[in-house]
Formats: sequence, structure tokens, C-alpha cells
Amino acid sequence: MFMISVLLMDCAHLPAQSSDPVQKSQAPKTVTLDDAKIYREAMVWFKKAEAMIGTPKENSDEQMEMFLKAAQIMPDFVEAHYNLGLIYESRKQFREATIEFERVLKIEPKFDNGLYFLLASAYQEIGNTESAIHALKEGLQRKPDDGKMLRALAYLQSDSKDDDGAIRTLQRILEIEPADVASRIDLAQLFQKRNEIGQAVNNYQEALHADPENFTAHSNLGLILFRENKYPEAAAEFESANRANPGNAEVLEMLGDAYSLQQQHAKAVNAYKAALDKLPQRASLFAKLGFSLANVKQTAEAATALENAVRLNPNSADSFFLLGDLYGELNRPEDAIAAYKRSLELNPNQKDVHYNLGTFYAEQKRLDDAMAELKTAVQLDPGYVSAWGNLALVAEKLGVDKEAMQAYEKLIAMGKGQAINYFRLGVLYAKNDQADQAIAAFGKAIEMEPEKYRAKLREELKNVHSVLDSIRYKEAFVRLINLPPAR
Repeated sequence: MFMISVLLMDCAHLPAQSSDPVQKSQAPKTVTLDDAKIYREAMVWFKKAEAMIGTPKENSDEQMEMFLKAAQIMPDFVEAHYNLGLIYESRKQFREATIEFERVLKIEPKFDNGLYFLLASAYQEIGNTESAIHALKEGLQRKPDDGKMLRALAYLQSDSKDDDGAIRTLQRILEIEPADVASRIDLAQLFQKRNEIGQAVNNYQEALHADPENFTAHSNLGLILFRENKYPEAAAEFESANRANPGNAEVLEMLGDAYSLQQQHAKAVNAYKAALDKLPQRASLFAKLGFSLANVKQTAEAATALENAVRLNPNSADSFFLLGDLYGELNRPEDAIAAYKRSLELNPNQKDVHYNLGTFYAEQKRLDDAMAELKTAVQLDPGYVSAWGNLALVAEKLGVDKEAMQAYEKLIAMGKGQAINYFRLGVLYAKNDQADQAIAAFGKAIEMEPEKYRAKLREELKNVHSVLDSIRYKEAFVRLINLPPAR
């Protein structure tokens, strides 16, 4: 949003020609007959050209030729050169205009101050920023408080990356005109660009004192506050910016982001939809809308938004990930799997996608596929507790006892030593004739929830063929469940 608001060529030009030149040429003080004759001859052509001002022949080739003849006859004819410069500028022959304006200043350095602005404008048009700046500085030496030249200079300094110079010039403007909101905004934007945030904020606030509905000040303050994670304050500024200039898509998107990060997803939905009215082909907006819709349980509408997002940007792994979750909620298993797989094609290192896909496979009884995805998730993040938990369950269902035991052991080592994990690990140990380990694990479970897990063990012992057969008659186990010792 950085933009210097004063455009050099937007400022008013002087008239194309003047029937009352700013400063009349005079015959030399010591006049010879030849001098007088030259002066009269030049003035004849000048007057003929001047008479065309305000007629269809103004700025015509004929008028230009007459001024040229006047200047050729009398080379130091200031007004002839000045009017030629104006004609060239009006015809967008800016290089020729600079030549004529420079001649005027060479002949008469104290010519009207407005000429410096015209000269700078012409130089800017031919891409000679350095000479344009020089012309403005020369003019400001004669008239230091000229607001038009100061604003033009600030614009050119900023455009040429001379931020220090632009800041000094803008500060000078504000010394002269403290209520100049446009210059205040320009100054704030330069400070913001340089990451001098305190100075930027102060100047935006000063601008708002003078113009409470200033769109740029509100929107840029909102950006600053957003980046400082002050989301309620940022939202308030974006709301003010939207009131000042309703329907700005960028502001509406940022407003949606500020709401979303405050978990105000219903408000975020409204903001994103309003932004999409202006930018209906922006994939990121559909993705954000889908996320917020999902959070307000509008699952079908959220899926539609995400489908638009991936249609516009088929390379967004995050969008396919969320779309997979939504398809799962909508009981569209094949679509969910396809979306998860596409997300992993785009970025195979997403542990959460592997976890979600693995969990989804488990729910669909596709246990081998589930095992593979969950293994990948814990390879990507060995500390992924949820993935280890689901991996343990899937491995147990598949009868891969060794891997199930390793998964439960990993969970417990990571501090997830709930009673259920000790109990299931104990069952696996017992099943695999690891009696001491089984009894120790059951002991931990009973220590945490005595009645529940003693009851479970006693119930299991009623089975003729039990997974506890390897420890059924072990004295330590009998004591553990408070049964009479074996005789």
C-alpha cells in the first residue's frame, strides 16, 4: 500500500503561452541601428505567433515556426524560447521542451519560478529524474516555501529511493502546512517502509486527527497492528477503512484474517464473501472462506469453497488437506482419500496429512494402508503422540504384536502412561509370554485405576482360552488381582 500521493505531472501547468509574458525582453541598453532592426524583426514573428493563442492554430506547426524564427533572429529572446518550450510540452516533445526551458534560464536565471516546475516535469517525462530533482532544488533556492515544488521533489526523491531526502522534504512541507494530510500520509508510509513503526503510527494518527475518515491511514494502521498480533485493534482499523472506502477487497480480506485469528469465524465468513464479490478468482480467499465455514460447521458450503480454491490453484497442498477432512465429514470416503493423496503428492512431508489419512483408512477398515500412513507420520515426527497411539491400535488389530508393543512403549516413554496404555501393553506382553513385563504393566494400570482394571482382568480370566494364560497362575499376578493363591 505504499504510494506517494503527489504526482508531479498532476499539478497544474502554466498556460500554453502567455499574451502577457512573465518578463518582457528589452532592447539592449546601448542600441545600434542593427540591434533595433533585429529586435523589430524578431518581435514581428513573435507577435504573429502570440496572436494565435486561443485560436485553433494554438500549438500548431505554423505557430511553432513563428516562435522559432523569432528565436533564430534574436537568440536571447527569452519569451520566444519559453513559448517554444510550452508548445513542445503540450505536444509531448519533452526532450525539446527541456532544451528550450534550459535556454530561458541560461538567458534569464531570474525568470518566473514556475519555469523550474515545468522543467522538472519535462525531465521526469523523459526519465531523467536526477535533472528533474536538480531543477526543483534550484527553484526552491529561490522560493523555499513553494509547496508545489516541495511536493514534487518529495515524490521524485521517494521514486528514486532517496527515502532520507523525501522524509526531510515532507517534514519541511509539514512545517509550512501542518494540516497537509496527503504529505502526512506520505511521510507515514515512508517510515512504515523503513520499519520505523513508532514514527509511522504517530503520523497516521496525526493524519486521522485532521481527516478521521482517511482510508489509507486506517488501512495501514490496521496492517501495522495485525503484524504486531493485535488482532482486535487491527480489526477495528480495517472496519474504519471499509467504512471510508467500502468494498476494498484487500482490506476486506485482512479484516477476515483478523476475525479468523480471534476465532470470530462467522464475521470472517462475511468479510471473505464480501472480498470475493470484488475478487472472484482469488484462490486464497476461497481457501480462507472454506476454513472459516468449516469452523462454523457449514461443512457442505466449506467443501464448495475449497473446491473453488483448488480449481483456481491446483497446487495448494493445504487446501487439499482441509478438503480431505471436509469430505470425510460429509461421508465421501473416496473423495477424502483422493484429496489427502493429492495433498501428499504436492508435499509428502506433511505429518498431519499422513496421520489423518492413516486414521481415515483405519476407520474404513483398511488397516494395512492405515499402518503405512501412520508409520510415515511418526517417521516425520518421532514425538507425534497421537500418531503413535493410533499406530499401536492398528498394529494390535493387525496382530503385529511386536510393533504394537513398541508403539505403546513409545507412548509411555513420552509421558502418555495412562492406565489404558499400560493395560493394553500388559495384554500384549502376556500374549507373547513376557510374564514379568506383563505383570509390571498390569500393576501400573491397577495402581492408577484399581477397581476398573482388576475387574477387567478377572473377567478375562473367565475365558477358557485367555490371553492371560501365560500369567494366570503366577503368584505375583494372583496377588495383584487379590485372588487366593494357587494350591
